[in-house]
Amino acid sequence: MTRKYDKEFKLHAVQLVLESGKPASQVARELGVSQKMLYGWVTKYKEDPATPFVGCGP
Repeated sequence: MTRKYDKEFKLHAVQLVLESGKPASQVARELGVSQKMLYGWVTKYKEDPATPFVGCGP
């Protein structure tokens, strides 16, 4: 079963990567998500920071 993450969770995760100084691998481990997924969220955010996760999650 694929878990869905809401926009707020994704934004929180991206902000941790970009602002905390922690490596993405550590943030992914702490949040219980894969590094690949987290990197994808960071990429989406960087492409369009104003509306990065349109239509994602419940």
